Amino acid sequence: MPELKVEPLPFHPSQILKWDEGYIAISIDGDFLQLDTDLQQISEMRKPFPCPVKHCVLLEKQLITTWVDHELMVARMGSFKLDDGFVTGPERGELRTRRYVDSAVHPSGAIWSHSLDAEPLVLCSNGKQFVFILWKKGIYAMGVDAGEHWRNPEPKWMDLERLPHAEVVISASIQGSTLHVWSRGSGHNRYNLENGQLLDSQILDYDGILNSVYSFEENHLLCYESGDVVWHRTDSPQVHLKLKGPVQHAIWSSQHDAWHIAGWREEVLLSETNKERHVIDDLPVQILNYNDSSLLLMNNGAFVESSFQ
Repeated sequence: MPELKVEPLPFHPSQILKWDEGYIAISIDGDFLQLDTDLQQISEMRKPFPCPVKHCVLLEKQLITTWVDHELMVARMGSFKLDDGFVTGPERGELRTRRYVDSAVHPSGAIWSHSLDAEPLVLCSNGKQFVFILWKKGIYAMGVDAGEHWRNPEPKWMDLERLPHAEVVISASIQGSTLHVWSRGSGHNRYNLENGQLLDSQILDYDGILNSVYSFEENHLLCYESGDVVWHRTDSPQVHLKLKGPVQHAIWSSQHDAWHIAGWREEVLLSETNKERHVIDDLPVQILNYNDSSLLLMNNGAFVESSFQ
């Protein structure tokens, strides 16, 4: 698989996000790096907060971010104006000495930030509104101005209560006017995005620990820790595939009418009629649509062309 003539990222990436004027790359240690539309680096690395980033989503020209440090029991949420770039913030040592809410350390350069009293489990956005779920606290729907639209109790599935950690939420996404929430035990709740009303609740009959879910409209790719993948659609047969290991990332490919999956040292295209796989040498982190092609962002920071063009 050929490597593009694009400079590799100077760190091990955790994710990369595309916005109108380029890309934002984030390292596993919480460094931020701005790239232009051609994936060329246009800034120095900046670390606004001395913790790993848990989630990032785009909201118009804002970047909503959560940080979690389990050792120090620190959690933050903040928003950055992308036009302003990023700045380096406090050192990790300050987190150890300033533990009280009134003296808490916050991300530098943020439009707003909040100390969280529970771990943020998921964060999702449709570009106009964002939703997050706090462990044992609830679901919160917010607007661009960070004003609360509605809140609900944490999702529950009675039949999962007897199974350890089966009710823990692992994924959420906004599809049209519906918020989809998934748990480790394959619990699935649907909410009205406008007012938070619970539309329905179910548990998928599949033996395994759900690790991640990728959604496109009413198509949901359920990815289990075992490497099993299930393409779930309402009123349609499920499509199943066993991979070599856990899924790293997946996106819906309209060009192929299929799921494009970055697996454990493999790249997969899963459609209703075909299951095509290619072995790759390194570990992919994310699939990225770039111009008219697809790229893989690798664990070492390099960008390589997808096998499926």
